[in-house]
Amino acid sequence: MRGSIEVRIGGLVDLSTVDWPSKLCSVVFFSGCNFRCPFCQNAKLIDPSYGKLMSVSDLVKLVERGKPLIEGVVITGGECTLQLEGLVELCRALKERGLGVGIDTNGSNPKAIERLLEEKVVDRVAIDVKAPLKPEVYERVVGLPGHGNEVVTALERSLDALLRSPIEVEVRTLIVPGLVDQPEQVKEVAKRVKGCTRLVLQQFRPEAELLDPSFKSIKAPERVLLLALAKVALREGIENVCIRTKEGGLERVRRVSA
Repeated sequence: MRGSIEVRIGGLVDLSTVDWPSKLCSVVFFSGCNFRCPFCQNAKLIDPSYGKLMSVSDLVKLVERGKPLIEGVVITGGECTLQLEGLVELCRALKERGLGVGIDTNGSNPKAIERLLEEKVVDRVAIDVKAPLKPEVYERVVGLPGHGNEVVTALERSLDALLRSPIEVEVRTLIVPGLVDQPEQVKEVAKRVKGCTRLVLQQFRPEAELLDPSFKSIKAPERVLLLALAKVALREGIENVCIRTKEGGLERVRRVSA
């Protein structure tokens, strides 16, 4: 029966002003993730058994409480594409109710991305590109030693599908001192994601409960560093580059005329 598919969720935010630029939205957190990023701030959501099972129909009813105030719903995680059948059903149901639908993904499941695009049930995808797409680098950043080749291959395919699509594509890169914070790294990411709707360089913040507690000792990068790195991306031809910091929220960085 339609709507009887269940999904395991780890939380629900009724109203957010930050998860979808220019839209008021609700946010649904799916449980389970296949990455082990040491700096992860949603570590409890890694466990696929965390949270509670809900039918898609019941979840839609919860979300609809936010209407008419909300304009859309962002489905995130964890990694929401790991629960693909439930994700597709939820996206379809939300679209039928006149809501915009966005997902956040780590890009590791290209078949899921391709299906969502083919079925036209998403309006926006925010995809993490956590580092330059080099297997030996990426496997360290996502905490999966020995799996760099498969992760990068999957992410490349997801990016190709998204950058060919007509939907809004936001690329996110977390700036973590000592791990991903160099101009050359941002330059390589920018080259690969040219054509995206928006590139957002995000500030690592150590105050959350992180998967690897040793990262708590790393200081948050300063806003001035993110601004400098954003200018690197602009020089590579990315039209819309933003930074997200605790101090300033989401800020678009403009190209300075010569």
